[in-house]
Amino acid sequence: MSIGSNKVIARRIVQEILVEGREESIPELFTADFYSHAWSPMYGPGLGVAAGIIRFTKGAFKNVRCEILDVIAEEDRAATFFTYYAEHVGDMFGLAGEGRSFKEPIVHILRFRGGKVCEHWRVETS
Repeated sequence: MSIGSNKVIARRIVQEILVEGREESIPELFTADFYSHAWSPMYGPGLGVAAGIIRFTKGAFKNVRCEILDVIAEEDRAATFFTYYAEHVGDMFGLAGEGRSFKEPIVHILRFRGGKVCEHWRVETS
């Protein structure tokens, strides 16, 4: 795939997975052996990782939106820098939601294979 296509997929992951929680997008965006260095330790490898993040997000947050600030791509990688906005309303690793709004700057680094994301890193910048 092209660098331009990788940038489109990187943007789609932020919008469709993190904001909209569209589980039907998972097989289109991720390889079957997808591995997230941030999330696989909790959810295991494979497509279940993305599904686990969607379920976690839907349970813990509401009024989610993301502002993509930049997407940079080269060869088989893309990095997305965005600000994540939400209200914490449900359990987040044992911390009960109190309805507080928050924002968090985040960088996702993605590696692509065959037009899909096969590997992921997440960096919180706050």
